Amino acid sequence: MRTIRIGLSLLAATATLAALSACSGTGTPTASPTATSTADATTTTATQHATPPTSPSSSATAQGSCGTESAATAVQQAVATLPRPVPNLPDATWDASHADTSGYDSCAALAWSVVSVADGTPSSPNAILLFHDGKYLGTATKVQYPFEPTVTRKSDTSIAVTYRYAKQTDANANPSGTADATFTWDTAAGKVEMAGAVPPASS
Repeated sequence: MRTIRIGLSLLAATATLAALSACSGTGTPTASPTATSTADATTTTATQHATPPTSPSSSATAQGSCGTESAATAVQQAVATLPRPVPNLPDATWDASHADTSGYDSCAALAWSVVSVADGTPSSPNAILLFHDGKYLGTATKVQYPFEPTVTRKSDTSIAVTYRYAKQTDANANPSGTADATFTWDTAAGKVEMAGAVPPASS
């Protein structure tokens, strides 16, 4: 009788252990989906309230379209390509070191810099250098006119220039004539378009 009772006890203990193992195995995977669901819900809420990030490809494109040279370097390189400011004065040179670079922007569709003659007079010619994304395009006009012009930005693609010139009755140091022109970068054509007027040929 004692042997039978011990056998029954062992069977009962084995059955109990099997039941506990089954319960334990069922409980472990149940906790995992709950944690995953909570994490998913938190992520979704955060995404809904967060500001969408800037597209990396767009940012890279914008940075890639900008020039890499400083204003001083870009102007020096451009001036090196210019013909002499006064053909009959071989000693006359452009003064890149004192150029007005306030309009230079290596990322602008159209930027500018104004360069005068070294040791010049108020009536010496001035060259308006034009740049697109930091790349030198050339001078605004083929002829470089006397007196310092006023250049202002109208938009990222457009600038306005007011030229000064001396009328017949004006003193050379005090010109009263003005001519207004607009220069605009034409994206489709890939060049600058001019509208308006420049000083008279006799000025």
